[in-house]
Amino acid sequence: MSIEGQVARIVDESTLVINRGSEHGVSAGARFSVFAEVEEVTDPETGETLGNWELVKGVVVAAHVQEKMTVCAPLSPERVERDDTHTLSYEMVAVSMAAGGGGKLDVDRAQMTGKPAAGPIKVGDRVRLVEI
Repeated sequence: MSIEGQVARIVDESTLVINRGSEHGVSAGARFSVFAEVEEVTDPETGETLGNWELVKGVVVAAHVQEKMTVCAPLSPERVERDDTHTLSYEMVAVSMAAGGGGKLDVDRAQMTGKPAAGPIKVGDRVRLVEI
């Protein structure tokens, strides 16, 4: 199930409200990535656009689900269970957040573009359910 929405309110540094709730299929404990589209990526073979790179700003967990909104808290590292059952989307979030692996790749440093700055989480930022 795909659930997408937006940050509707920032209560404090550890509490967000998103504009999706039980009527959208959200249940307590659901994990959401908060992200921003930062730049377009093109296919080096065809030159066509692959879409916009989504930079993950944070991962939150649904703490209190209401009909049309959900109060979320940050997903602490202790709550992330590391096993082989995670889907690719979860692993992509973990790598984007630098929570995974931590190793380095042997890359051509001249082609490194650097990670774009997405800034802090803001009202209106997009959220998407993270399937685990």
